Amino acid sequence: MGNYGFLGIDISKGYADLFITGSAKQPLEPTFRLYDLPESHRQLGELIDKWLSQEKFDTLFCGVESTGGYENNWVNYLQDLSANKPIKVTRLNAQGVKSLSDAALKRTITDSVSAENIAMYLIDFHHKIHWLEASQSTQAYKDGRRHNTFIRMLKKQRIQLSNQLEKLLYQEFSPLLCYCRHGIPGWFLSLLQKYPTQQAIKKAGPTKLAKITGITLDKALALSKKIESDLRPTSSHMADVIKSTAAQILSLEATIKAQKAALIKRFKGLQDVELLTSITGIGEQSAVEILLEIEDINRFNDAKKLSAYFGLHPVFKQSGDGKWGNHMSKKGRSDIRAVLFMSSLTAIRYSELFKHIYANARAKGKNHYNAMGVVMHKLLRVIFGVLKHRLPFDTGMDAANQHKAKEKQKQKEVETKHSKKEQATKLERYNQADLAESPISKRHANRRKKEAAP
Repeated sequence: MGNYGFLGIDISKGYADLFITGSAKQPLEPTFRLYDLPESHRQLGELIDKWLSQEKFDTLFCGVESTGGYENNWVNYLQDLSANKPIKVTRLNAQGVKSLSDAALKRTITDSVSAENIAMYLIDFHHKIHWLEASQSTQAYKDGRRHNTFIRMLKKQRIQLSNQLEKLLYQEFSPLLCYCRHGIPGWFLSLLQKYPTQQAIKKAGPTKLAKITGITLDKALALSKKIESDLRPTSSHMADVIKSTAAQILSLEATIKAQKAALIKRFKGLQDVELLTSITGIGEQSAVEILLEIEDINRFNDAKKLSAYFGLHPVFKQSGDGKWGNHMSKKGRSDIRAVLFMSSLTAIRYSELFKHIYANARAKGKNHYNAMGVVMHKLLRVIFGVLKHRLPFDTGMDAANQHKAKEKQKQKEVETKHSKKEQATKLERYNQADLAESPISKRHANRRKKEAAP
């Protein structure tokens, strides 16, 4: 092991606690605190220069926990330094650091202790951690992700207001809820904004109702008929709440539409977006959202790495005689998996390739969502290939690649079977007990007999 330094940084709102140590886990100085200001960042740079000079570190490993954005200023500054200094920077999953702290039986956690835990985690697992590169992110992509986060926040607000309005409609407009089985339609919101009570709708009459966009004369007559026998009055308080809530939802929908268009406009001219839209099922909006997450496909060595990043890789647990939990991991952001899911729904409708994959999965006994997981995984592999080779999607090329993959898979299955047999033999190399007399389960005994068979 070389002469390495490890800097653990525990981030809080407005400041950070820092702990520096060498490979021997002896602190170079006590934990200290710096505030999230430009002068403090420069001071950290001077301290790093001092440590590199005095301790002669080959590399200084710096780690921060993901804290929802408060760590960005520190990470960006350290990434800029890493372009000219022997520094490596990473964002850590808090679960890994916590598990290491629990294993050390630490019961009291402070900011200083957390910084020390991060440094200890870097020492023990620095060879397994994904380290950020200096040129791995551009300001355009960073701003695009923040813009997309703003749009998602608006969508959440719209959902909250829609849920609140639905409860009010259940009490005040129950005869008209048949129009809201798949969400509250826009014409219904416009109706509530103008006539927030049943009494107002009755007074307006079908002729005035038909003037609202989305309401025909027949629909206006049906609306009037549905509420004519309902005599429950709506108070002025509830009328104001219903009218204001409907107006807020309509305003949010207009804002979301405008912000989506603005985001797409800024990225639609990129070659990567054009490559992604060549895949059936991926439109401009989905392409932009996927690209904002991937950013640079060269970050991923293969499609499996990309699949794990999106949380589509399968996971399972095996212990003793049992093997269970074979399912999608769903690690990472759920929002981008939702984009892939909707793109896959479109793909199985309009693409024979994805339709065939979905049908095969269902024929093997998978339910709809498991089959959709297979399609999403295939779609992500196609995305990887298109971006990696800088070529539009071609079904003929994909068929040729599948043929090659099948040949490799057959060869791999033979090698895996041979490897498993060797592994089982190696595992039992010191065992001299008679299998028939061993206190093992029937399942384990049957598995051992299969392994021993020629």
